[in-house]
Amino acid sequence: MDLTIHNNEAKFLIRLADTSLILGQRLAEMCSNGPFLEEDIALSNISLDLFGRAEEMYKIICNIEGNAYTPDDLVFRRNEREYFNIKLVEQPNTDFAWVIARQFLHDVYSQEVYKQLLNSENSEVVGLAQKVLKEIRYSYMHAKDWMERLGLGTDESNSRMQTAIDHLLKYVEEIFAFDDLDNTYLTDSEGLKTVWNNDVDATLAACNLKRKEIMPLTMRDFRDGFHSEHIGHLLSIMQYLPRAYPDAKW
Repeated sequence: MDLTIHNNEAKFLIRLADTSLILGQRLAEMCSNGPFLEEDIALSNISLDLFGRAEEMYKIICNIEGNAYTPDDLVFRRNEREYFNIKLVEQPNTDFAWVIARQFLHDVYSQEVYKQLLNSENSEVVGLAQKVLKEIRYSYMHAKDWMERLGLGTDESNSRMQTAIDHLLKYVEEIFAFDDLDNTYLTDSEGLKTVWNNDVDATLAACNLKRKEIMPLTMRDFRDGFHSEHIGHLLSIMQYLPRAYPDAKW
């Protein structure tokens, strides 16, 4: 089955859909692995929001592409080079600090993206953005609260959060290497970068965390389907059953 995306709007939207899907899968791995029951439930609920967000975006993409394939085809029948999520979200759940830092860095970015999508000419995208912003607001508040609790907590919690931030910031620069699609379908791509930097810098400062100078990665861009080594392992788990039993009805 040819799963090539042809329409430019669909090419832009699949970046957002894939980013939500892969982050949702990472958070799903935290089910039963949270530090306590309430947090376990919170992470699972955020994961479900991300999966729902991805599914609705895939439906819009399929509609744009003439329904030549289904959302399930896009999720379970593409290989890693055919995914276009930001590398940040595929990073593993090294510890709870990494989970929170990754979520916060993503949510600041994602919240501004969907705010700008409220101005989309596609009414389906606008409707989804309105719903998604409510979900992101909760996720953002949840992550920011934990940033403060860990950053301002014990020496160990601060150290773990600083280590997570130091590593994960390596995967941020590519997000702001905007191309023609970003500049076409976002109303203010450079403004997105400014909002992100201001929020992240203010939060880190308030949490006794430092934004150190990070050596940028030399890996090729996610927009071209290039990823870290982690996504292959993630997809092998996520896609195993549908690929092993392609004719099964779920």
